[in-house]
Amino acid sequence: MAGTQIKFEIRGLEAVQNALQDLQARGRSLGPALKEIGEHMVESTQDRFDAEQDPDGRTWAPLAEATKKRISEFNGKTPRGGEHILRDSRYLRQSITYQVAGDELRVGTIAVYGAIHQLGGEAGPTAHRVSIPARPFLGVSDADQEYALEVIRDHLLEG
Repeated sequence: MAGTQIKFEIRGLEAVQNALQDLQARGRSLGPALKEIGEHMVESTQDRFDAEQDPDGRTWAPLAEATKKRISEFNGKTPRGGEHILRDSRYLRQSITYQVAGDELRVGTIAVYGAIHQLGGEAGPTAHRVSIPARPFLGVSDADQEYALEVIRDHLLEG
């Protein structure tokens, strides 16, 4: 997956880790459970764009005044995203995807500029460098962890 991805290991959530190990110990493929979790994670991540919050529920940094000015001067009309954060073209939100490979689930974006928005930093040519605050959209919330645990338990109960 090109673009931006964050690797999360479920080491801190023993219940999920143990459930995954139980699933594997029973000779069951993790693929179907990870696919279901991946679909949820795409939706959950896209919901963060609507809420303008990170996975922990913290509100993203507001738009800079220069950005607000650029939006108001956008060819005399309001861009599709209006003054919403990270939704100027909606591409970043729509580019969220997942992959399952063996016993691994990856959630990320194919947008190469996703990293600067996730992590923050300096961007642009030297003469016009701007500082972009971190606005994390990738990550696993407590609700995502609980959902993952429910999915794994459901798969344990099957067959």
